Amino acid sequence: MKRLQDKNILITGASSGIGKECAFRCYEEGAKVHLIGRNESSLNDIYSQLNDNNNSISVLDLQDFERYQSIIEDIVKKHNKIDGFIHSAGYQITLPISAMNYQMYIDIFEVNTISAFEFIRLLSKKNYGNLSGMSIVLIASVMSIIANPALTAYCASKAALVGGARSLALELATKNIRVNCVSPGYLKDTKMMTELSNVLNYKEMDNLKKGYPLGLGSTKNVSALCIFLLSDDSKWITGQNIIIDGGYSVK
Repeated sequence: MKRLQDKNILITGASSGIGKECAFRCYEEGAKVHLIGRNESSLNDIYSQLNDNNNSISVLDLQDFERYQSIIEDIVKKHNKIDGFIHSAGYQITLPISAMNYQMYIDIFEVNTISAFEFIRLLSKKNYGNLSGMSIVLIASVMSIIANPALTAYCASKAALVGGARSLALELATKNIRVNCVSPGYLKDTKMMTELSNVLNYKEMDNLKKGYPLGLGSTKNVSALCIFLLSDDSKWITGQNIIIDGGYSVK
């Protein structure tokens, strides 16, 4: 029996990176996957690789909060209630504080933090979420506990996500909803790493890699943990921020 057999899994940020890898891994584990992202071409490409009609894609800018409910309603109407949610969408700006402005903070918090809470608000309603045992996995970051310079807004948004998840885990336990965060270190196969490599010089990149005793991770490493947290194998785990960083944070 596959671990996510016939479960409806909603994934944001599904057009690339961790979200994309989670889409394929959830599908392999028997789930029906419902993918949300901004890149329509990428979503269509992923959908074409799924071999049945029990999956769906929705093109959405996460700052368009008013569309959330209609998207969820459409998924539930066609495919049944949501059993699991992975919030993988993320946005990072690498700038010193002197170059930041208030709109940049708003943009980062809306995508990284507020959007997650808004989806959870809707999914916690009995019309949309499977309240016999739903699992929510929020992709945070090791930067929620160990900061780097020029990432003030990003670090703050991820720390807020972790703090909110703890409160939600307590509040939603009575509804049989589990809420956990996964906090990865830098991953070698993400757009974020590509963008960072364009900013850092060779020596800086080399020093970054040396900070990871097990080397840089991959989206496959993170998706494996997400599958575990979505499955019944983790049914007594909630309110946790699980660090997956190849030893970076223990140095």
